[in-house]
Amino acid sequence: MEVIFKNEHLEVLYTSGKSSKYKKVPAQVVRKFPMAVRILQQLKVIQDIWRYPGYNFEKLEGTNQYSMRMDRTWRLIMEIDWTNEEKTVGIIGLEDLSHHYQ
Repeated sequence: MEVIFKNEHLEVLYTSGKSSKYKKVPAQVVRKFPMAVRILQQLKVIQDIWRYPGYNFEKLEGTNQYSMRMDRTWRLIMEIDWTNEEKTVGIIGLEDLSHHYQ
């Protein structure tokens, strides 16, 4: 799938490994983040994400957003613009990296 960064700080974090906005993100989350992006890019259909159960991919209740677990408390938040009626293929827009229990 195509992945776009809707948040420029996420793109900086992806390319350089650090970002002023995400300076409090734990090192293990920063290391896991690029791998998560590469996995999303390799997906043919969204159901392929189930091969990676540790990411606990889920739709966020009451929103049009989805999340992937980076660790126990940090989540990668995204929106998907579906390109087919079955809602299996889309463009994944990365929105934020958030502390779930803030």
